[in-house]
Amino acid sequence: MFWGTTPALDILEEYELIKNNIPETINILIVGGVDCRHVLKTEACKYRHKNVKINFILVEACLEVIARQMLLLSIALQPQQIIGLSQKTKIFMEIYGNTLIRPSVAKFLQTTATDLLKMITNYDYLKTLMEFLSLNVKYKERDYLETLLKFWSSKDEFDICLSWDRRLRRTLGVRYDSKIGAFDWDLHMRLHDVGAKQICNQEYRNFRANGVSFSWLESEVSKPNRSLVCVVVPNGANFVHHGYLGDMHTGPFISFGLTCEDETFLKSVYGQNHYRATDVTERNLKQIFYELEHKKKYNHKKTNDSLMGNVVMKEENLVIDNTGLDFIPRQTKTYLKLEDRITLTSASMLRMFKHKQEYQKFFDVIYFGSSYIKFFDGELINNFAKKGAFMLIENQLYVPSCRKQELKNFSKSVEETLKWVETESIKFNYEKDAYAKIILK
Repeated sequence: MFWGTTPALDILEEYELIKNNIPETINILIVGGVDCRHVLKTEACKYRHKNVKINFILVEACLEVIARQMLLLSIALQPQQIIGLSQKTKIFMEIYGNTLIRPSVAKFLQTTATDLLKMITNYDYLKTLMEFLSLNVKYKERDYLETLLKFWSSKDEFDICLSWDRRLRRTLGVRYDSKIGAFDWDLHMRLHDVGAKQICNQEYRNFRANGVSFSWLESEVSKPNRSLVCVVVPNGANFVHHGYLGDMHTGPFISFGLTCEDETFLKSVYGQNHYRATDVTERNLKQIFYELEHKKKYNHKKTNDSLMGNVVMKEENLVIDNTGLDFIPRQTKTYLKLEDRITLTSASMLRMFKHKQEYQKFFDVIYFGSSYIKFFDGELINNFAKKGAFMLIENQLYVPSCRKQELKNFSKSVEETLKWVETESIKFNYEKDAYAKIILK
């Protein structure tokens, strides 16, 4: 629900491999992408392709996911002058995949939520900071987003670990007392079996036991990650909610933690990895953030304690107004500028697109998440898709609860769904492929 269960894609590269040519303007519809991993990956790798204008439309059924996409985009697009690359990467990873975060990250989440609240309630302010981003939701949905962001920026104390443990007891049932064995079985007999061997025992156990996926020796997490809370309702000056309702089986390792351009991060000896999925995720996100800002190839520099050197504090020239009681104004918030367009919209608006002339034969690429097949409408796709459009459908390959029979049934449901559209070719092996790749007529 809060993170993807398939690896991040450079959609331009996938399109070029299939179609051999990228148009000057490409329109991409992503239904149920859950997080913005494909947007970040595509934008970061855009400099490798010819000059192209991209229009992203991201459709989500859950408003919490829309708010988190805005949050993750705002973190990823922070300039390096404001947040360093390593710091930004760890903040992103903690908010992305940890139920517990550091106090400093919790403070960052509160301040960022305050800015997002201004963007939600004032579209002019949104355009001032992120002119490439637009929000297309109903008024009642925007009201809920406002409530949600107020909760993120509040200081209500709650125990997210208790919420996690209650759901864990409910899902495991009688196996709860032997939960470590259940976790190891899912990891070795399911995830490793389908290719997710980069995930190590300890980090997967930590995720399954308490929801803390990414950890480092020098950090200690203690504050709840408010962005992972669902169904928030105001209750006087405080809020009530349903706690954590997201994924508890796969984890956030799949999106950025399985593959890497630097093959040294994928080495293993006798089944023991040199690097965790956490390390691979950190390295890949550093590359994405660097290339997103600098538009050039990222050269990773390995660091250890012996290479850290001494700390030199930079002297800043502070301007102090004596008449203002030593008040130093806060710097205006700035974000990296994107040349493309990103539109966030809810699933309730998807049906309305069918009646809008501007979306007739509009999309070059259409993407459906595995849990969003129910939103697949043949008439809708026939109206949306250009001739020869490229379609991607997520597979449930990395979902531990889906065995071979479930994957086979999912493959059949995809085939049944595609009967409502005319296809030129379908490339999909449900036992190996993370995506079904389809070319429409």
